[in-house]
Amino acid sequence: MSRTAVRRDCMTLRQQSLDDLPPLVFGEIPTTDAALVIGRIGEHEIELFESEQSDDIDSFSRQRKSEYASGRRVAHEAIKLLAGEPQAVTRDGRLPVWPAAYCGSISHSREVAVALVASTGDCQGVGLDVVKKNAVSVKVGIRIMHPEEMHPSTGFTDTDWRAIVFSAKESVYKAVHPLIGEFLGFRDVEIKMNESDRSFAAATVKEGPSSKVVQAGVGFVTDFEGHWLTLFLV
Repeated sequence: MSRTAVRRDCMTLRQQSLDDLPPLVFGEIPTTDAALVIGRIGEHEIELFESEQSDDIDSFSRQRKSEYASGRRVAHEAIKLLAGEPQAVTRDGRLPVWPAAYCGSISHSREVAVALVASTGDCQGVGLDVVKKNAVSVKVGIRIMHPEEMHPSTGFTDTDWRAIVFSAKESVYKAVHPLIGEFLGFRDVEIKMNESDRSFAAATVKEGPSSKVVQAGVGFVTDFEGHWLTLFLV
């Protein structure tokens, strides 16, 4: 299969903010058919499709059940924005399985859940990650960042920058791994921020199966409710 860069004809990303969360602000997103939904973590198990209720869910802690169900809830709403009705997002191991003709990504903290869904006619894959602004310690930052990444881009504190780089690398992995199957650790990828619009580019440190796909992608950063949120589209 040929791998081409994500389309650059910028359109408005369809968005929905549930539970009185604020609308998100991004630069221009280079896709014509994608939707992002955010919501708070809550007890949404009743909203799961039967096919999403696998046996192992019964062994989850109450918090884990809420996070899983809340993630599926926002995924359903994102699919509805594109397809007109919600559809199930099942699992293959730990990976979500999206409806035909769509790709997507789900992320959550203990407080919020986020889902991004796109048409496979526009994107080969998408990744997103949400992280608390103070979640990444100096010790972890040193472990995940290259020396060139250690200095914050203009407008970000050291604490914010560590969380952004952590989240951006997670988003790159989540967009690319389902396509290529190559494991990309934090030190396998380098992030470069465009300070003018909070977009970012990524590249693999060494040439590998994922290199061209990563280089062709584009990422975006925004913040809300004490979290950083990153997207990566390929």
